[in-house]
Order: sequence, then C-alpha cells, then structure tokens
Amino acid sequence: MNELINQIVEKTGIPADKAQQVLGVVAGYVKQKFPQFGGQIDSVLGGGGQQSGNTGSGNPLGDLGSKLGF
Repeated sequence: MNELINQIVEKTGIPADKAQQVLGVVAGYVKQKFPQFGGQIDSVLGGGGQQSGNTGSGNPLGDLGSKLGF
C-alpha cells in the first residue's frame, strides 16, 4: 500500500495523508461496486483479505472504509 501511496504523492504532489485518504475512498468505492473483489482489493492494499467492515484491524483502509460506510 505504501508503494501506491508514494506513487500518488509523486504524481500529484499531494501530501501522503491525503493520498492515503484518496486511496481509501477509491478502494471503498470499488469494493462497494464490486463486492466479489473485496478480498482481493484488501489483499493487494495490505489488508490481508479482511473485509472492509472490520474495525480495529490496524488496516487504515479498512478503518477508513468502515467510517465512510463501505
């Protein structure tokens, strides 16, 4: 996940914390539209295959996704 965040920072110039938020929103959107791929998305982004509704997982995307309703 850090590699993707770094690429977003390099290509857009936005701060890393904002890039992480953007990535969380995009991942949540994709998982909402294609729930059958939720585990794969989490796996690619470092979630270890946990579903987005889990909180307290230590996965910033999962935590952010649950806060955003994904």
